[in-house]
Amino acid sequence: MTDNRKRGERIEGTSDWFEDNPTGGSAGPLGFRQVADGMWLQDIQFGTGNALTVDHGAGLLQVDTGINRQRGNEMIANVRSVSDKPITHIVYSHGHTAYNHGVEVWLAHNEERGEPAPTIVGHRNIGHRLQRYRETQEYLERITEWQFGFATNSIVGTEMFTVLRDPDEVYVDELVLDTGRPITLIHSHSETDDGSGLWFPDDKILYGGNATIGSFPNAGSPLRTPRDPRAWADQMDRYLELPAELLIREYGTNIEGNDTIREFLTTVRDALRWLRHETLERMNTGMVLEDAVNEIELPAEFAESPWLPQTYGCADYIVREVWRIEAGWWDRNITTLHPAPLTASTDAVLDAITDKRAVLDAARAHLDAGEPQLALHVVDLLAMARSEIPEVAEAKALKAEVAAVLAQDSPTYMSTNYYGAVAAGHPARE
Repeated sequence: MTDNRKRGERIEGTSDWFEDNPTGGSAGPLGFRQVADGMWLQDIQFGTGNALTVDHGAGLLQVDTGINRQRGNEMIANVRSVSDKPITHIVYSHGHTAYNHGVEVWLAHNEERGEPAPTIVGHRNIGHRLQRYRETQEYLERITEWQFGFATNSIVGTEMFTVLRDPDEVYVDELVLDTGRPITLIHSHSETDDGSGLWFPDDKILYGGNATIGSFPNAGSPLRTPRDPRAWADQMDRYLELPAELLIREYGTNIEGNDTIREFLTTVRDALRWLRHETLERMNTGMVLEDAVNEIELPAEFAESPWLPQTYGCADYIVREVWRIEAGWWDRNITTLHPAPLTASTDAVLDAITDKRAVLDAARAHLDAGEPQLALHVVDLLAMARSEIPEVAEAKALKAEVAAVLAQDSPTYMSTNYYGAVAAGHPARE
């Protein structure tokens, strides 16, 4: 496989998580560093993410291997600056392939040293995820462009979601490794259903995996498969049972002291359960999703918590995710139950509008009045059409203008990039 994985050209006006939020919210990129006796951290990709190296006595365990071959080689060099022991285990913290597109150079490194290949370990569900990636690779590349602010077709074809190596060993709930330093892998169901936390009982250190990050839980990514907020909250309960004195988060700075760790885990858990409860209450009264999203507001204890900055995930996304899991895909508007092809439906709407200028003027009036979301609803009467008439072209341009306004005051990173991409001419639904 050609190693052409790269970042791609960025769209002007989108937000760069890797530059704006190094390691999930720290002041700047953090270099290779020791965090405890025989434990080191370094970045997985572009100044973000905490890859963990552990000296377990007879060798080294490595959690995640880097976003590409170049980063993998840099990581190996860092490890070799502190230890010459063989690498015996590689743990996939979860199944997102970008975290382990450096795995091949780690395997080659052992081979060059004449040492046995490390055992690659991960949760059983990783296999299901990797099979999905094999089946949907181009789709995932396309939505990655939009989500992370890359130009159209700058990620497609880069093999970002190519599966390089499946785990050699999988487990279901817990796995105690046969190492001199006691290490237990714990299934971590949070952002993904295939995550692994690592518990070091003698050290009272917990590596929380993608259940512990430096932003509001990303339980409800707009273009990804469902992520269950209830499971993420339950994971916090499981971690609360451990007497950890140091929490290493997958993204974000470490948290020290059992009381502070418990505060973090409890706050994340309670926020997720509060959002789920409030969503289900409204669902049970017959409310529709759009109204529930707009009515639910986080109380100050969560909205102002330093543990829950809405920089990546956000509360709105979680409300939508609870709804998607519990109530299915239909919005209860019979028009959308068995819809006509988009070209036919938008052309029919276009033909029915005899005063197209009035639609454009109304959308512009909402934008001028500081109501950009209402402007979008109105302008879509024309902007969604496939026609090449001047009024449709003007509507698309106005929609892009509105998107640029919304990008300036977006609630979260992903929304900023979706708005910014449309403002820059991303085809979106076309």
